[in-house]
Amino acid sequence: MSTIPETHEAVGHTSPTSGIVSFQVPTEIPNADEVLVRVLYAVVTPVDLWHADFNLLDFGYPSVFGVDLVGEIVKVGENADSEFRVGDKVFAFSPDVAKVKAKAFQEYATLSRWSIGKVPHNLTLQETATVPDNLVTVFNTLVTDLALTIPTDFPASRSPPEASTPILVWGGAGGVGSLALQILKLSGFKNVIAVASSRNHTLLRTLGATHTVDYNDADVAEQIEKAAGGKVKYVFDTISDEEYSLKPIAKVVGKGSKVAWLLPARTGGHGGVSGVSNDLTVTFPDGVELIGVRTFEYQKNEYFKKALQSKVIPRLLAEGLVKPSKVREVGGATLLERVTAGFDVLRKGLSGERVVIKVSEA
Repeated sequence: MSTIPETHEAVGHTSPTSGIVSFQVPTEIPNADEVLVRVLYAVVTPVDLWHADFNLLDFGYPSVFGVDLVGEIVKVGENADSEFRVGDKVFAFSPDVAKVKAKAFQEYATLSRWSIGKVPHNLTLQETATVPDNLVTVFNTLVTDLALTIPTDFPASRSPPEASTPILVWGGAGGVGSLALQILKLSGFKNVIAVASSRNHTLLRTLGATHTVDYNDADVAEQIEKAAGGKVKYVFDTISDEEYSLKPIAKVVGKGSKVAWLLPARTGGHGGVSGVSNDLTVTFPDGVELIGVRTFEYQKNEYFKKALQSKVIPRLLAEGLVKPSKVREVGGATLLERVTAGFDVLRKGLSGERVVIKVSEA
């Protein structure tokens, strides 16, 4: 094993006005319930972009970007050594967003043993990196926020209580949306409406959508209500854009509906985001329950904390029960250049792919 350095490179903010910069941070030795991971790849997410552009997750300085990574364990805490070994390749979605040591855009990350899982042999490191945050978001939203019956073992051995109840997934072709369709299908739900560009409709039907609607159509609300047979009871908004998803959704829900939307909502539209907010200005009908999804708090569910990343997600991937997103790997001579290039790709708009960057050499 190579020597663990006292400090290592990270990318983020060093002050509210620093812009995106590279700097050194201490390499923190793991406690009993942690592991130290040499980060090999990271995913550049919209949350990371909003962190960079709007200081969304700056809880202090320095502030490191990134919540999704794949890497190699270099040191294991004593309570984690029954599950993990030095040399294991692992993925992680880190909910510890206020901790510099647990972030992804740095050469080493010190992570809770509950926040990692082993990379399956049937996927590349880059493919695996695209999954954890999105799949955690899906489980947390469907179970915690929408209170749907989702099994812990897949495929489901019996149909759920509301198997035929209409469920709308807005943004079905995105990373979260495509995984939501797959988990709903594996769980036995049989009336799932997916909203996405028509070029993706054939794929979405293979993933689990029973009805598909193009968000570009002028009569999108009418098509959704026709497919649902009326107002939609459950909505999962994976886009959370006030103009392009939340306003149309408000037209297809009514009293008794639940709308789960990913925090924060963006303003300015796809490819032109001018800001983000946890407060909605969109008006919904009376009796609609609006639920802002807080994925970073998923470990409040004790089962999710101890099993979702360490057991459930690795099995879903290893057995090919869910498919990862397409990878768009972005290059650059330095980590800072790769992060910056990844943000540029997101600003231009991306559909059906996830941006992956190399952090360290494998």
